[in-house]
Amino acid sequence: MIENRMMTVMALGGGLASVVLAVVFGNPIFATVAAIFFSLSLLIWKYGYILIPYITSAANIVEIRGGYEIPSTRDCIVKKSGNGFYATKFLEINYYESMMDKDAQDRTSMLSAFEKALASLKQTVKISLLVSEVDLTKQIDEIKTKRSSAESKRRKLPPNSEELVRLDREIAMYNRQLERITHGDRPLEITSFVSTTAYGVTREEALSKVRRQSKEVKTIISSTLGADVSELFDLDMIRCFEWEYFLPPESEQMRDEVF
Repeated sequence: MIENRMMTVMALGGGLASVVLAVVFGNPIFATVAAIFFSLSLLIWKYGYILIPYITSAANIVEIRGGYEIPSTRDCIVKKSGNGFYATKFLEINYYESMMDKDAQDRTSMLSAFEKALASLKQTVKISLLVSEVDLTKQIDEIKTKRSSAESKRRKLPPNSEELVRLDREIAMYNRQLERITHGDRPLEITSFVSTTAYGVTREEALSKVRRQSKEVKTIISSTLGADVSELFDLDMIRCFEWEYFLPPESEQMRDEVF
């Protein structure tokens, strides 16, 4: 469930331990080599979606997953069907505004922009929204602890102390934060991506069409919705493909997968 974060922390810890060993034992050669490999493992683990496509393209490596093909560019999913090929490409959408914080007029404008984006699309496009609840238990406990500490300090002060006014404001601030968190709109974490598919008689034709389509979709959605749209590669793309069948069952696993 927390595999990504655990592996990242282990890689960082291993690199730090290697440096410590170099200092303690006075033999930096092997520890330095170990530290370099730990750093490389961290880079590949965290930024593999950038590095791996270059490696697979140079070596012309094609991956087969249950009848689906991932070309060496690691930017599409390809499947042979009959006398032709289908190719699907995935893009991520990052929204910078929420309708929950807008008034009625702004909400109408945002809905109009979304309808405009849909009307401008010429290809068949699937827009997916993965919604998971944000667990604020830790933040609530921290605020309650700070409020309790402030209340304890206030009780120890004499009635005429000048510090009372400041502590009253601090306690009121914590109460407002708790009220907003516990009685306001439920916080949600949204992951959004787009998929588009093209058909071609040959593999190259399908890939060329889907890449051209994805550029059109990216331009339309980013311009009409004011969102940041980016192409997905390697593991990020494969993850979206797998989400078409099975979603992360828990919010913690969802955060881990997009870490």
